Amino acid sequence: MSKQIILIGGFHEIIELSEMCGYEIVGIIDNQLSGEYYGYPILGKDKDAKKIISTGKNIQLVISPDSPIIRMKLVEYYRHFGCEFAKLISPEARVSKTVTIEQGSIVQSGVNISASTQIGCFVKLNTNCNVMHDNSISDFVTIAPNAVALGRVKICKGAYIGANSTLLPDVCVGEDAIIGAGAVVTKSVADKCTVIGVPARPL
Repeated sequence: MSKQIILIGGFHEIIELSEMCGYEIVGIIDNQLSGEYYGYPILGKDKDAKKIISTGKNIQLVISPDSPIIRMKLVEYYRHFGCEFAKLISPEARVSKTVTIEQGSIVQSGVNISASTQIGCFVKLNTNCNVMHDNSISDFVTIAPNAVALGRVKICKGAYIGANSTLLPDVCVGEDAIIGAGAVVTKSVADKCTVIGVPARPL
């Protein structure tokens, strides 16, 4: 597999992670930036993607944004061009040998993923989050810095787990649910529900 990538969305944390993982960054596609960003060329905007991607064979894409909703939209858009998506796993992450991580997911430095955990596609695990044993993390989930998911937790598609939050064992977080920063989740959370506080309650 090619070690050349194009970043979809300029973000310096993901640039540094890509470098740590040994990828060659060809450039960045970003709707807000122009010129260069952190020394890498801005190749164009999303609307220019077909032309940009057609010039490079076997170049993989990295979807940078933190928002699950934005990642979903970008993946749907770029899949039309037949693109492959790179998986970034920091060499400074601790990942059990029994963990599975699917395409397009990003695992940043300091992350711990414990035994028999399944990580879906296009998941983003931010710095120092802790995903314990027998967890199931579905596609497009974001887990923010320092959040903790204890044993046998299930997090459904598109959920956002806020910074410094804690999910107690055996809870399920529903699709597109949001867990507020610092919340302690003691029981399961319904689809599209936002919870905050200690213990976490619907907003």
